[in-house]
Amino acid sequence: MKKLGIFAAAILVAGFVFQQPIANAQSEEETTVEQKDTSNFMQSSGVIKEIETKDDVVTLTVETEEKEPQITIFKLTDETLLFNSGTTKSIEKDAFQKGQRIDAYYDKNKPMIMIYPAQISPELVIVHDEEKMGSVKVSKFDDEFLSLDNELKLNIGEKTLLVNEKGEELEQADLNGKELVVFYTVSTRSIPAQTTPSKIITIGDLPTEDTTNFMKSSGKIKEVASKDGKVTLTVETEEKEPQTTIFTINNETLAFNSGTTKAVQKESFQKGQRIDAYYDKNKPMILIYPAQITPELVIVHDEEKMGSVKVSKFDDEFLSLDKELKLNIGEETILVNEKGEELEQADLKGKELVVFYTITTMSIPAQTPPSKIVAISNLSPEMTEVQTIIEEDHFVQNGTKMIPLAKVAEQLDYEVLTYSKRLGTYLKKGNSSLLITVGDKTYSYNRSLRQFTEKPVLKNDKTYVSEDILEVLIP
Repeated sequence: MKKLGIFAAAILVAGFVFQQPIANAQSEEETTVEQKDTSNFMQSSGVIKEIETKDDVVTLTVETEEKEPQITIFKLTDETLLFNSGTTKSIEKDAFQKGQRIDAYYDKNKPMIMIYPAQISPELVIVHDEEKMGSVKVSKFDDEFLSLDNELKLNIGEKTLLVNEKGEELEQADLNGKELVVFYTVSTRSIPAQTTPSKIITIGDLPTEDTTNFMKSSGKIKEVASKDGKVTLTVETEEKEPQTTIFTINNETLAFNSGTTKAVQKESFQKGQRIDAYYDKNKPMILIYPAQITPELVIVHDEEKMGSVKVSKFDDEFLSLDKELKLNIGEETILVNEKGEELEQADLKGKELVVFYTITTMSIPAQTPPSKIVAISNLSPEMTEVQTIIEEDHFVQNGTKMIPLAKVAEQLDYEVLTYSKRLGTYLKKGNSSLLITVGDKTYSYNRSLRQFTEKPVLKNDKTYVSEDILEVLIP
């Protein structure tokens, strides 16, 4: 496998591993117009090279059909929607075969661990039927059933089957405002093309609960380094083809032993230890390999004393939102916050919980009397304000969230000086400085050059930049 070289090229040229739309080149004097958010999903296509089934999850190793093919690992669960492009029928996840061509669609706002090959749980997979002709369009549509990318107009007929994700029949009015998976065979040569679809499925309209604010990455420590009060852990996953991640542990990182439940000092990490690192899934990250992450929480596996840890949100009855674990909190359960200060049971509500326990029942859901619970804040006050600004003022361009540069920087106490479009915007805070120019993907950070995921754009007299700038503004 061409590993690092291909990965680096994909990161710098294609914006990670997948084929993403390429923005039209802009002149210095040209501003970008607002682009419609035509779909909630990104598409990745390729040929199945390997299939593995474990714990009711089917893992597909898929290779793109390019001169320098890229590898993606897709994990299919019972929640993944699977269809044949020709018959339009649902298929079982254990029916996949090597050599099949597929299109995988995944939520473009879904956080992902930045490793190569990318590992993704798609919401939808379309298997190309090599015998029966059929095309599939996944898009949002307007009230006239014209796709928002203006490529396909639907002429829905009496024979068009309309269903939701569960296969329940719908009326045409039920399609409004939904993302649609459109199956069709022929279309006109007009612009836009028109078709009478054989089947339409509404997708993404079933509510999903946000069960945790964190992503988890596990592995074994291979290297430990200390510098400037920070500890850097080089961690390798325990897989057939291991992936490497570099975790930076600072004074704000929470670290605990899984068995003793006690806090772990950052200086005590050792080679060979197994860890679980949890980091804010909404935190933007620079797309490089190996991934470099500053986790909010690290759990060190105790090889001598048995102990398990669950990180999740819980409802008012202390059932985890993924429905896997029910807490029976007793008098001996230690309840503390991030600082180790004692809490009452009522203080746990609305918080993300780090639950330490040793035994569980065999019921569904499993139940446990936890030995210790640590309640952790979802966001720092600083990030809470920033997230509020972003939620109120952003747009999506080529699958990337674009945020208002000046508003965010000023909230983070940066001095903001805006010059002409040619000279750009200058940010300064302490010893940090940035120079950003509209239309230029490259920007200056402390006299070094970095790249945005998307070019900065000028909209309504405000400069918007890709969200990955937060990784620099909030180190």
